[in-house]
Amino acid sequence: MYRGTVVDRKSCNKGQKSVPRKPLMDATSKTVIFRAKGGRVEELLDEVAAESAFTLYVNDEVLVSLLCTPTELDTMAVGFLLSEGILRERQALLALDVDETNASVYVKLAKLPDNWDQIFHKKTITSGCGQGVTFTDSRSLQDLAMNRSPLLLEAETIRALLREFRNISDLYLRTGGVHSAALADKDQIVLFSEDIGRHNAVDKLIGKAFLAGVSLDDKVLLSSGRISGEIMTKVIRNRIPVLVSRTAPTCMSISYAENHGVTLIGFARGKKMNIYTHPLRIRFAGNPGAEEKMK
Repeated sequence: MYRGTVVDRKSCNKGQKSVPRKPLMDATSKTVIFRAKGGRVEELLDEVAAESAFTLYVNDEVLVSLLCTPTELDTMAVGFLLSEGILRERQALLALDVDETNASVYVKLAKLPDNWDQIFHKKTITSGCGQGVTFTDSRSLQDLAMNRSPLLLEAETIRALLREFRNISDLYLRTGGVHSAALADKDQIVLFSEDIGRHNAVDKLIGKAFLAGVSLDDKVLLSSGRISGEIMTKVIRNRIPVLVSRTAPTCMSISYAENHGVTLIGFARGKKMNIYTHPLRIRFAGNPGAEEKMK
């Protein structure tokens, strides 16, 4: 399974005592804590998820600064631009450079949207952790075609993918402080990303697929986090037909999914799942009456 590039930058370190700095662009940091268990208190060195800001430049202009896990900034930058409709085709990406020292990513594009100048004046603070930013709203999605992917999935396949997904993130096991996103076909997970922000994890995944030349129109996106409107806009723009989360969707994400042909599944745990939109992409072996009910 391809995880993409990993670049390094100095991570934050807010421990109460002096702790040696980690290498540039590390996903974790060490900090001294006092752990209380019952009536016992012990001092120890704990590993926590790193959080840092990086600045994205497009054609030498600052587009946005984002808080994230300071790894895979190249894929996150590309995924963010794809999800916002700023980057639309491979030929338009002329250059991609990561400045580790200054935590900056420089992207050069051959084509910019017609409303490029207006993009800088319209930013929405999303519901994502870390106060993510998006330039997209429902009006910007109106001209996008309905997703009519013929992808069909067995419910048991989704359960098997989720079991695999749950055990991939070593960073979550070490820190308990990150979200995960994965891209899967009918057989296995093919791409995986993680970040302190659920929207960042999805952007990294989308950017990774774009740079690796992996098609998204026949894939399933798995997410560990809540599915809100800005997550669904990323799915819609990148033509992903099925989104599965272990947690809840919002009413906005359900509305977007219904209007744009995305199969949205939430609370997918064990043998249970809630199918909110376009359920006919899901097949239930041994229960032929299920499909009739979902029509």
